[in-house]
Amino acid sequence: MRSVIAVVVAGGLKLAEMVPPPVKAGYVLAKPMATVLTPLDGAAARGYIPYVYGKVAGSAGLVRVLELGYGVSEFNVGEEAIVAPKCFVDLATRADGTLAELLSIPSECLLPAPRSIDGLLGAKVSLLTHIPSILKRISGSTLLIAGCGFEALSLAYSATELLRVEAMCSSEIGLQKASRLGIRSYLWEEAGGNYDVVYIASLNPYLNISAARKCRESLIISPFIPREYIPSVPVERVIASSKVEPDVARAVEIANSIPSDLERAIKVVDTLQKLIEIGTSGTYINYVVYLKQGSSI
Repeated sequence: MRSVIAVVVAGGLKLAEMVPPPVKAGYVLAKPMATVLTPLDGAAARGYIPYVYGKVAGSAGLVRVLELGYGVSEFNVGEEAIVAPKCFVDLATRADGTLAELLSIPSECLLPAPRSIDGLLGAKVSLLTHIPSILKRISGSTLLIAGCGFEALSLAYSATELLRVEAMCSSEIGLQKASRLGIRSYLWEEAGGNYDVVYIASLNPYLNISAARKCRESLIISPFIPREYIPSVPVERVIASSKVEPDVARAVEIANSIPSDLERAIKVVDTLQKLIEIGTSGTYINYVVYLKQGSSI
């Protein structure tokens, strides 16, 4: 028996076949139900950030547990689980990721999923499980978000109780997305003023540096941002959101409340080949979700 995988090669992704991966101690064998190609995966596939050649791509998603490795007790066979934010960068750049028919993944990289969750909702929740903890940390603050992608604008849309929420975009397309959601936004050269909290959610180093310089108290780093994209600026606190406690239940509420304009940032495909065609195209700017045949949309 062999399974199909999408591996990272020089300049993009390609399909390959492999025998089911071994289930080591502390790992689970899982079947992805909805896996996500994020901008971080796209950056690795194009060689913009360091990566392991020939690794399986994919950094987020919803999986079904098929087999437990030695020492794994927090999951049962047949249960579904969500990829945790603390593993996004590793799965995109170093460890084998989720874009495979079968994968072996450390149990510490998974979070129990609600019983009622389906494929597409599970994919969105995986991208957002860290957002509830971020919202608690920034209550009553002014917030500038560096980036105008799905994760960044989901945070901005959810942070309605803050004193001021603004987004700094690197393109006119990002400005248009933010505008449709009623979020005040600027091109990165134009944003002014200072903010209590700055959230870094961009792979554009110039945008990140410009945003970080406007930070008064706390610089929070998205779990999708590798260490080399974290600007070195003197601020009181730097918080890696990959280390905050994820909240799946609240993330489900946030994902269900997202408006249709933001939903359009996600492209749904049903084969790995289609995902590769979109994910390695020069115009790719959004998230691509691969739903296994039979997964619920």
